[in-house]
Amino acid sequence: MIDHYAGIPTPPEAQKAFHNAIIAESIKCAKDERRYTNHEAITPEPLPSQPGVLPFDFDYLPSVARGYIRDIGQRMQCPTDYLGVTVYSMLAAIIGRKVGIRPLKYDDWTVIPNLWAACIGNSGTLKSPAQAAVLVPIKKLAADACDRYKNEYAEHETQALHCQLKQSANKSAAKKKLQKDGNADISGLLKPDVMGDAPILKRYITNNSTYEALGDLLIQNPNGLLIESDELIGLLKQLDSNGQEPARAFYLTAADGDKGYTFDRIGRGQALHVPALCISIIGGIQPGILSQYVRDAVGGGAGADGLLQRFSLMVYPDISKDWKEIDRYPDASAKDAMSRLVNNLDNLNPFEIGAESDEYSKAPFLHFDSQAQALFSEWRGDLERRLRSGEEHEAFVSHLSKYRKLIPSLALINHLCEQGYGAVDKKSLLRAIAYAEYLESHARRVYSFAIRPD
Repeated sequence: MIDHYAGIPTPPEAQKAFHNAIIAESIKCAKDERRYTNHEAITPEPLPSQPGVLPFDFDYLPSVARGYIRDIGQRMQCPTDYLGVTVYSMLAAIIGRKVGIRPLKYDDWTVIPNLWAACIGNSGTLKSPAQAAVLVPIKKLAADACDRYKNEYAEHETQALHCQLKQSANKSAAKKKLQKDGNADISGLLKPDVMGDAPILKRYITNNSTYEALGDLLIQNPNGLLIESDELIGLLKQLDSNGQEPARAFYLTAADGDKGYTFDRIGRGQALHVPALCISIIGGIQPGILSQYVRDAVGGGAGADGLLQRFSLMVYPDISKDWKEIDRYPDASAKDAMSRLVNNLDNLNPFEIGAESDEYSKAPFLHFDSQAQALFSEWRGDLERRLRSGEEHEAFVSHLSKYRKLIPSLALINHLCEQGYGAVDKKSLLRAIAYAEYLESHARRVYSFAIRPD
């Protein structure tokens, strides 16, 4: 027997082993054929399943928000998980840079409570309607601001026209005065009236802006803005495009909420400075589309710069098979209570609630009280040890590291919605930690797209 690949004779022992292997395989094939012919039951291997997630609990939220989203969830029959992250992103955007929190007792590390949220689910799971229903209070603020702006702008235009006509009349009077007396003093007639600055439209929310336009909006609205996106894929695709690297860097900076940004561009002028970029985001995305971004974040692709990890409020819930029609009026008391809370936060004066400031801070700030401080130190110690243990995938470690900002932000929001005065208490922090444990389970499901090969 000749090995045609190697061109050398095959030893008799190898030839015998080869024949025995062929015979054994033939016997196995014959047995398998009889099993299938006789319809013998074959137990298949179980398919791998997604990691489980913790269920949503209304107690994660401030008390006013609980009744508000419970009512929306019952009437819409949508996952309350979507409602929870949306209400937090709305509250975060309204608070913005009015007040931050210094999580350590002495250090000047300051956290601004802007948050990025993503509702993950297939088409038809009511992501967009859920967002729209929750965001009604902030959109009412925007509509009221627009009405005020129209009235103020009309008044400003009237004043401008009055000044223009007055200056024209003064010029005519000055000419007549000079005709009578060439040395007459006409300086008073030629002195222009001082006009106030044109009114600025106060913005709370935007949907589709270039990063340059967003920079202009933030100059006019230094407290920050909420970006609402029905489909986050549009924003992500935009930031993935060639030539959009500056825009991506802009968004990465804006996630912190306290860093300045300066445009130096031909056509836009030099030293166009935004004192602090502060953006909150809420949007929906489908799992199949998101999976590619997760793989990029894990595999070193376009998403490996930490943009995805900044979506610390990510929920990917199981969709209930139960449904029943509920046709009733919205809970007016819950809706009114939420509107009052939103208005109070919009008009928040940080120094009236005991906030401090110093020469180095860009925003006023609160601290934890003594009990909350001890709890935060304990929680942070556990987190830092986890991040350094080597037991988690590096992409998931990057996500968990953003909880350094998430936990103080949630605690501050809870505190401002409940007590609203003085140091942030332990109860507000406990609620934030519990919610973060829930969010971590959802993040594990999201990152399983890439870090679990099965």
